[in-house]
Formats: sequence, structure tokens, C-alpha cells
Amino acid sequence: DIRSLSLVVECLSPSTAKHDRFQKRKYYQENGIPTLWLLDEERAFVEVWTPESLFPEVETRRLVWQPAMPGSGTMVRTGRAPFEIDLAVLFGP
Repeated sequence: DIRSLSLVVECLSPSTAKHDRFQKRKYYQENGIPTLWLLDEERAFVEVWTPESLFPEVETRRLVWQPAMPGSGTMVRTGRAPFEIDLAVLFGP
């Protein structure tokens, strides 16, 4: 049973990009999703959103994510390596 989300990843497409960037992003922020990644394959970057973001952090090289402790809203060290994605590999040929 999933009770909450820690990370949402959306792959933008020309037909849904406006909806994903505005309506869905606003919904995720209003509902306290800690991290939203909007992958823009056409431009080879990822928009990183948090609930308090007015503008995205744009990542072009590497994404790093480590889940927050439930209810804390902050990053915690779990003794495990964070999840990392090299965007050159993700968006590569």
C-alpha cells in the first residue's frame, strides 16, 4: 500500500508538456511531494521542483536523490548511496 510519494518523475512530451509543467506540477507541490523531476528529452535537461519552488532547478549533468525520512521533509543519511543518474547517459544516443 502506497501512502505517500517521495519522488515523482514525469517524461515530458510535446502533447502533454504544458499540462505536466503547470497543472500536474502545481498539484504535486500543493500536496507536498518532496521532489518532482520533469525530464525534457528534447532539450536534454531535467527540471527539479520541490513544494516551495517558484522556479525549477535545471539539471543538465547529474541527478542525485536520496529519500527524506518520513515526516521530516529533509534529506537524511541512510547509510546507503544516493540514487544518481548521469544525464549524458540518460539522454545519450
